[in-house]
Formats: sequence, C-alpha cells, structure tokens
Amino acid sequence: MLKRKSESASSDAPRAALAGLLVGAAALASGCAPVTTLDGERLSVRSDAFADYVEDVFREQNRVATELAFALEDERDPERLDLLEAAEDGLFAACANLNALATARRDGERMGPLRGLSAAREAPECERAAADARAVLDAGGGPAARNETSRRVLSEP
Repeated sequence: MLKRKSESASSDAPRAALAGLLVGAAALASGCAPVTTLDGERLSVRSDAFADYVEDVFREQNRVATELAFALEDERDPERLDLLEAAEDGLFAACANLNALATARRDGERMGPLRGLSAAREAPECERAAADARAVLDAGGGPAARNETSRRVLSEP
C-alpha cells in the first residue's frame, strides 16, 4: 500500500526529532567524557587542567612545526626530506582543528560550543603527531644543530 506524501512526512517527523535528540544527547555525553593525554593522564574536558593541556599541546605543535620548517629548508638528503615532509603533513592534519580553534579565539570569532569542544578533544591526536614529528627531527639532529638562525628563533618564548 502506498502512502500519500502527507502521511509519509507526518510519520517521519517524530522519527527525525528522535534522531536529532539522540545525536544531541550523544554529543553532550561525549563532551563530559574525560580525555586521555599521551602520557595516560585522564582529564575532564571542563577542568582547568584540560584547558592548560590544550594550550600546552598547541604551543608544542607550533614549536615542532617551526623546527620542521627550518629542517625542510636545510635538508639535502632526499630520504630524510621525505620523512620530514611526512611528519609535517601528519602534524598539520592532526592539529588542523586545534589550530582552527586557536585562530577563531585569537580573532574573537565563535566556533560554537560543540565544534569548539570537538576541536579541543582532538588535542591528544595533535600531541601524538607532535611527538612523532619531534622524534623524526631528533633522529636527524634537528635544525638547531645545523643552523644558528633556527637556534635563535627556537629559543625565543
């Protein structure tokens, strides 16, 4: 038996409302779940410790990105260059939403609470990518070992 359009729309409305409610509830519940840092510490997303953690991750990924930029500029070995480029790509991908959050806050823009929370909850992935990129840099001595300019820039707060 075929439904008329009006019957189909009216019977789908409660289903759509329920789906929206479930999505909203899931988003709120995930916002309350603790985040586990790279060193295994569990932080409540509503805590000052979590806010400090997100800021620390943001600053570290910026330091690593700067070091990668110098290393990529100075590197001549094609194999090492590939490793550095892959580390940079991984860092940018993992930290993109965290950087967008920082940019929005810097510019006085609002992301919305769920989008901002979602970006902040990605800090452990960004932290992991920064640690991986740091390991690639350290394996080659890093740019500070080869370049006085990078030593000066990287030592500035």
